[in-house]
Amino acid sequence: MTEDAGQVRVCEYRRCGAPLPPAVGRGSRARFCQDGKTWGRRNLSCRDAEAVLSDAESLRESDTELDDTAVTALAGQVDRVLEPARGLVDTLTTLRHQLDATTATALAERDAALAEADEHRLHRGRAEGDAAQARETAETAVAAAAAAERDKTAAVRERDEERAARRAAVQEQQRAEGQLAAVRDELARVADRADASAALAGERAAVIATLTAELAAARTALDEERGRGQAAVARADAVQERLDAARAGHEAALNALRDEHAKAAAAALDRARVEAERLRAGFDQRIAELQAAHEQTVRSMHETTTSLGAELRAALGRADTAERELAGVLTALGETPELPETLKQLLDRWPRES
Repeated sequence: MTEDAGQVRVCEYRRCGAPLPPAVGRGSRARFCQDGKTWGRRNLSCRDAEAVLSDAESLRESDTELDDTAVTALAGQVDRVLEPARGLVDTLTTLRHQLDATTATALAERDAALAEADEHRLHRGRAEGDAAQARETAETAVAAAAAAERDKTAAVRERDEERAARRAAVQEQQRAEGQLAAVRDELARVADRADASAALAGERAAVIATLTAELAAARTALDEERGRGQAAVARADAVQERLDAARAGHEAALNALRDEHAKAAAAALDRARVEAERLRAGFDQRIAELQAAHEQTVRSMHETTTSLGAELRAALGRADTAERELAGVLTALGETPELPETLKQLLDRWPRES
């Protein structure tokens, strides 16, 4: 274990004071920060900044005037301190020149790419225009083809319609010729029938005359029959009148009989109601009498039961008294020494038998 183990070590630059990492192993100990921290416009490290401050203090505390040697030494020390900074500046300058060259190259490439993109955009616009024109031409061609197809379809349809019309005309002509032949045949048959009708007309005239005579005779017979029917109707009307009169008399008699029956039924109902009231009154009276007799019987039985209970209780009391007296007598007899042996045996059996 080293001497400064457990102690916190800090940077010896008076304006820093940052803690230092713990020392490991033997050897010299770092006294300043090693993390690349810089100070001031010249980017001095903690070691260099502390050296500059120490030199400045030593110059401030010295009473001697500055001579060329001291100034030269200070300048040399400053040059030593600034030497790394000069290298860094040169490196940064080189990097800046390289960055400028790279930036210029990138800008040139960007401009070339933009120009190429503009050219491509121009070519694309021309191609789109050509494509639009070609599309319009194609649409026109498609429309023309569709129109031609429609014309072709219409022509085919007209041709088919014309053929159908021709077939229909031929069929109509054939039908007309057939109908004309049929009409001619029908005219021939009509002429034949007319001749036959003319021949039959005479025969039918004779038949009509005969039928007319028969019709007149039938009319005469019908008139006679109508007269007989009217007479029969008159007789039927008379019979109907007599039947109506008889029905009226029958209904009157039936109504009178119904009234008499209703009156008799009402009278019988009244008599039955009176008889029922009389029977109900007698029945109620009989029930009242039976109920009074039953109540009297129950009352007498209750009184008899009460008296019998009292007599039974009195008899039980007397029996208890007699039993106690008998027990006393038996006890007294049992204690008597002069009793015969037979009487003593009877007294001994008495409680067991009782």
